[in-house]
Amino acid sequence: MKNTSVGQAEDLEFSVENGRARVRLHGTVSVYSPQAGKALVAQLAGRWPEIKRLEIDLSDVKHYDSYLSVLVGTLRDSTDQHNVELDLQGVSPTMRRFLDLLQRPADEAPRARVSAFRRRVETIGKSAGASFEEWRAFVAFFGEITIKGLALLRRPGDFRWKDLPFLFARAGVSAVPIVTLIGFLVGMIIGYQGALQLKQFGADVYLANLTGISITRELGPLMTAIIVAGRSGASYAAEIGTMKVSDELDALHSLGFDVTPYLVLPRIAAVVLVVPVLTLMADFAGVIGGLLAGEFTLELSSTVYLTQLKKALTFAHVFTGLFKSLAFGFLIAAVGCFKGMQVYGGAESVGKVTTSAVVTAIFLIILSDAVFAFIFEALNI
Repeated sequence: MKNTSVGQAEDLEFSVENGRARVRLHGTVSVYSPQAGKALVAQLAGRWPEIKRLEIDLSDVKHYDSYLSVLVGTLRDSTDQHNVELDLQGVSPTMRRFLDLLQRPADEAPRARVSAFRRRVETIGKSAGASFEEWRAFVAFFGEITIKGLALLRRPGDFRWKDLPFLFARAGVSAVPIVTLIGFLVGMIIGYQGALQLKQFGADVYLANLTGISITRELGPLMTAIIVAGRSGASYAAEIGTMKVSDELDALHSLGFDVTPYLVLPRIAAVVLVVPVLTLMADFAGVIGGLLAGEFTLELSSTVYLTQLKKALTFAHVFTGLFKSLAFGFLIAAVGCFKGMQVYGGAESVGKVTTSAVVTAIFLIILSDAVFAFIFEALNI
């Protein structure tokens, strides 16, 4: 059986013979001249059951645009749906590149899925590599701080002593109200929650043990360090980052200044000195908060509370917290300065680095606190 029909004779030749459909397109196949494509789709619409193979000859197509890719894609979907073999003929190399660019062949779908999985794996790998590189740079920065800090012992005149009181006041004096308030509230919370439990066993007097040891050994240094990280750590990252963006660091290098002893070490020294002082204030405020909670909840007198506190609280507990606060202060200032040095670009980078400095500092504070807990437990301190 042979059935030949033509739609737009100058653009399309269509015939079906023995289950083989032959199509020949001429001239222009464009979004501005879609008649041949529409006629072909209309011709095929009711004849798919009798077609086993569809041959499309594009050798006479002289002008085309993305409409040709749409037409070929539509025909490919229809042939897949009706289990018909599709054969594109007369496709020039230029046309082949054009169709490949705009249309993914069906046999490439599995490879696309594999490539998507590969892209995810590559993304994870790049993120891990970037994190490793950042930690490597931080270790190098830590080494530089250590070496140049020890060099100041031989040449203390290289240290900017006149900046230290200002940095100490800004990091310490300005933080006293918030640190004491947070310490007092944490002490009250610990005292109130502890009182509810101890009251059930008639161990009211041991509220002083619970509040005093937990505040001085753990919560006082930890809460103080987190507050200072949010204040001074973010401030240092933003300051040094802004200086880098505005080329002030390059100007200091050009003038012969070493940025590490000139900017970094005074800030580290100020925070390392101020965090233990703030920790003592937080400890005192927390103990007072626990005392008030005991008086209101258990009607525990201040004399009994303070007497028991004197028995329970030793210098080891206090100095354990102070030692940890020294390490916390170093981490806060070092991370803030390091992150500031990593700024590139403009104001957006400064914002991202400032946020990263706070998050990284808090993470390192909690991580180091866990390490200290294991070490002190092993040393029975």
